Amino acid sequence: MDVRTFVSIPIPNTSGLDPFMRDLKGIRGIKPSPTAQMHITLKFIGDIPEEKVDVVEECVLKSVSGISKGRISVKGTGAFPNQKAPRIIWAGVETSLPLEKMSADIGSRLEAEGIPFDTKPFKPHITVARVEGRPDISRILHNYSATEFASFICPAVLIMKSELSPKGATHTIMRMCELR
Repeated sequence: MDVRTFVSIPIPNTSGLDPFMRDLKGIRGIKPSPTAQMHITLKFIGDIPEEKVDVVEECVLKSVSGISKGRISVKGTGAFPNQKAPRIIWAGVETSLPLEKMSADIGSRLEAEGIPFDTKPFKPHITVARVEGRPDISRILHNYSATEFASFICPAVLIMKSELSPKGATHTIMRMCELR
């Protein structure tokens, strides 16, 4: 059986995002993400046979071996692909952890194992809402552009299962790869 899979860093406390999320809820066409499922995606893999999850775990373990726990700050806001035609509203990520290197290394190891994955360039962020239509979000993004919403120590990288339903995605931890 296939499992929809991604590699991520969990966000342990999202309460700092509450004012921003409340403001977003008041805008037509914006669907806020469930705060309990917020994360930083290092690599989206997609559907793979369940027996390949062990191979993904080995790739991630090798990629993060030697990397120490580090502080991550959730700071600032933006939109993909841009503010004039937003599809995703995000909170930014600042850290001394080598997230770009981790993402690239995981990708290289997955490729060597023949496991396909999403090859979009990595941009560290947390998806806080999805957008339908063309609401004007420039003011709200400007208001929160320099806000530090949270800061935490990242203890691990997770391999997650994502199950889609009409109500949205449900994420479940399949493996935890601890940092030193």
